[in-house]
Amino acid sequence: MQTVGLKRNTIDKYYTKPAIVNLCMEYVRRYISPTRSDFIIEPSAGGGAFIDAIKEITDNYVFYDLEPGHPEIQHRDYLCYTHTLYTQGLIHCIGNPPFGRQSSMAIKFIKKSATFCDTISFVLPKSFKKKSMQKAFPAVFHLVYETDLPDKSFTVDGSDYTVPCVFQIWEKRSIPRQLEDPVIPENYMFVKKTDISDISFRRVGVNAGVVDTDTENKSEQSHYFIKFSNGKSIEENIAKIREIQFNHNNTVGPKSIGKQELIKELNRVI
Repeated sequence: MQTVGLKRNTIDKYYTKPAIVNLCMEYVRRYISPTRSDFIIEPSAGGGAFIDAIKEITDNYVFYDLEPGHPEIQHRDYLCYTHTLYTQGLIHCIGNPPFGRQSSMAIKFIKKSATFCDTISFVLPKSFKKKSMQKAFPAVFHLVYETDLPDKSFTVDGSDYTVPCVFQIWEKRSIPRQLEDPVIPENYMFVKKTDISDISFRRVGVNAGVVDTDTENKSEQSHYFIKFSNGKSIEENIAKIREIQFNHNNTVGPKSIGKQELIKELNRVI
């Protein structure tokens, strides 16, 4: 079963199963409680998986997609559309946007929705559990709920499809959320490949997390280069680093370890 490569033929043609839609909408009811007068937008409605569930909770709705797979879906590019929605209630954006390479499309859908919506409830890559990815949401949006979706939550051409995903609900508030300050390295530093370093650390790919004293034959695109300053031997430091258990579950596609994630762990063991 393929679990990586969320390109969905450029606009990500995989679809959410009805049971998963019902699960997500139950969380929407529980955590943001839309009223019949609220307005709900499904910006990439695809085959219409969310349509019935959305119509159950509001009288005001619209469904968009570049390639509509349902008669109630309007043929429209959500990212280019200027929204002039008049409603007595709140505006909610709900659905499963395309992800794109490195979540580039998902980020565009988030930023577009944040310009006029009061809440955003999206199926997203698990990488959005990372604080670094959540910066795509403006600071006035607060994460009120998230849950991992089970395996085989989607279908492609009628077959089960597994993608590491999370369902998140974000709510716009008057006060910005608290953003974490960057963590600063302690007792070591990141250096360039051309500088003197003690180890290379593989940051992406199937071998993400591998530490090596060979720094000459490593790519800067896939490795960090680190110089220790804690007075311990390189071997002692490597042994400590190899004890770290990184969470590779919060990614879609190749495994990756962000610099802030690594710094937090290195500060703990070095």
